[in-house]
Amino acid sequence: MNISSDSGLFLRALAHLLPAMARPPLREALRAGLGGALALGLMAVLLERFRPETAGMMLIAPLGATAFLLFAVPNSPLAQPWPALVGNMLSALVATAVVMTGLPQPIDIILAIGGSFVAMALARAMHPPGAAVALWAVLAAPVIQEIGYAFVLTPVAVDTVLLILAATIWNRATGRAYPFRLPIDAPSPPAPIRRALPPPEELETLLESLRLTANIGVEDLTRLLEELERRHPHSSPPR
Repeated sequence: MNISSDSGLFLRALAHLLPAMARPPLREALRAGLGGALALGLMAVLLERFRPETAGMMLIAPLGATAFLLFAVPNSPLAQPWPALVGNMLSALVATAVVMTGLPQPIDIILAIGGSFVAMALARAMHPPGAAVALWAVLAAPVIQEIGYAFVLTPVAVDTVLLILAATIWNRATGRAYPFRLPIDAPSPPAPIRRALPPPEELETLLESLRLTANIGVEDLTRLLEELERRHPHSSPPR
């Protein structure tokens, strides 16, 4: 048995379990954390002040995941207003419809989670916290059966809109672009002549300088540049 070879394979396999992105600057982590915490904290204060009888129901746990995306990775396609609002609402709608049937909880979970995935995909509103909204609705079935489809509007839609507004104000005030409009795919042109891409170290430095390490990795950026060259073979290479 080749111990050296086996240990090398083990270390390479172990590397796949290590962090896949560079550590964000402390300033960026504090910016995102403070913004998300202030937004949710302010919502909690307002609810306690104006609707104390329903404050516990109005601020549901999956909104913490939505806040993370909106404040920590605002350039992500998953964090834009459309997927955030529509994804959460569709997931709430599907889960409510499932819960109202009165089926056993395991069946509710399967139908609500699976249905939310499909609904978000069809609406081009992929938002991971939407699945958490669907699961929360199933786990809180007695509450959902009592309030019915109003759950889709309050708290899901109302709170998501408030988070989007807060994220828009906070991100722009702290130098981040939000909402971030992504280009729509265009028809693919003929394959271009390959140009040399910058080394991974330079790409990683570029991502860190633009504060995008949490949104895209070096491998994905390389694929993006290669696709850009393929679609625009006659454009000038990046300097």
